[in-house]
Amino acid sequence: MSADIEVKLQQVATVINQLDDPKVPRNIRKGAKDSVEQWLLNKAKQLDVRIAITQNKLEELYEDPNIPPEFGTLILQINTALEQMLADAL
Repeated sequence: MSADIEVKLQQVATVINQLDDPKVPRNIRKGAKDSVEQWLLNKAKQLDVRIAITQNKLEELYEDPNIPPEFGTLILQINTALEQMLADAL
């Protein structure tokens, strides 16, 4: 079960990395990258914590007034997927 979730997390990380786009302000790109590297894919931390903190970080990025609308939508979709994974992990 855990390996399956790791694969899904890897897929989510790939989607989050789409925020690394010149149209996205630098602080949002950095925040997205940090949330993936420090939390989502950090196997040293507990799975549920990794997912929850990543969601929290993305939520903060979503609330940034400078985020382009299409990327805001992307963050909402990612958080919905993470929500499902968190439910599955518990």
